Amino acid sequence: MEIDSGARVQNPALSTTAAKVAAGPGPNAAAKVPTIEIKAPPEVKEFEGPDIDQAVADLQQYVDGLDRDLSFRRDESINRSIITVRDANTNQLVRQIPAEEVVEIARQLKQDLDAKRAGMLLRGEV
Repeated sequence: MEIDSGARVQNPALSTTAAKVAAGPGPNAAAKVPTIEIKAPPEVKEFEGPDIDQAVADLQQYVDGLDRDLSFRRDESINRSIITVRDANTNQLVRQIPAEEVVEIARQLKQDLDAKRAGMLLRGEV
């Protein structure tokens, strides 16, 4: 099938089908279309800090049973979970998610924002 810049369909069989679609449904079309009932999505519970801490502990317990050196912890200073993978033989850090550099940048940004907010409150800028 080729379509030229004028957007005309070159295949005659497709032109007939396109004309029928453009003309709209016939008088008996309502009887052939199934009814679709739209339902609201289910409510999803918001996770709280203790829920996340429990999930991290459960995941750590599961991984401990696999004899893997994978650890999960929560860094409260940036309110994020940290995942570390260590070599089982050497205990050397293989990977950390997020990377330590990213965690340090997040800590510094949080400190800077907290200091700025405190200064705004003292100067009456809020």
